[in-house]
Amino acid sequence: MKNVFIGKIAGKSRFNDTLMGFALHYGFRPQVAPAYAAWVKGKVERPYHFIREGFWRGYGFVCRETANNDLLHWLELKDQRVHGTTHEVVSERFARERPHLQELPARAFDTSYRIWRKVCKDCTIRFEGNSYVVPHTLVGKSLTLRVKDKDMRIFDNNDLVVTYEIPEGKGHLVQDGRFYAALKKDREMNRRKYGRRERHKGRARTISPLKAAYTMDVEVRDPALYDRVAGVGI
Repeated sequence: MKNVFIGKIAGKSRFNDTLMGFALHYGFRPQVAPAYAAWVKGKVERPYHFIREGFWRGYGFVCRETANNDLLHWLELKDQRVHGTTHEVVSERFARERPHLQELPARAFDTSYRIWRKVCKDCTIRFEGNSYVVPHTLVGKSLTLRVKDKDMRIFDNNDLVVTYEIPEGKGHLVQDGRFYAALKKDREMNRRKYGRRERHKGRARTISPLKAAYTMDVEVRDPALYDRVAGVGI
């Protein structure tokens, strides 16, 4: 598939980064099969036909949890049948093969999809019409959002910043009170942001009859001098 196999680069097969992460997680190495050579891929599609025709066709769906339990029970019953290819009971054959299989990882592969967002000046990122607050130290940086179902995890490189629950609708400000508290306590940042304003407090910024003059020496000239320079009255 084009969305999995990118192409040959320097004679080596280049795969999608997500597929390579999946392969690394479960400990296998993907290989490219020749085009239109289905016999080299193994029976990868037969199980879907077996479950679709044997279980799902005619099944009355209630909810996902119930369906998973019913499917597990159905598979346990089917494991007691004699397989048409091996001519052995499925559960007995699997028990003999199991010692030769690798152990599954402690955690399942992360199938959440990724989005990249830049942190705005107000310490928020935008996603699907809502704003999510992150630490002020990340303003201007590009963060990775990993979204699955109603959960959003925000990463700075490989470091988890915060986990939020995605609200219903749009226009929400989702925040963690710790981030604004940290912003108020950051004295160095506040000094850089407000220090210049404090230094200039009380100094006039415009010359006006109602305002004091700038704090600088300005030469005072007779207006007649300007008339002579302009040639007025000569």
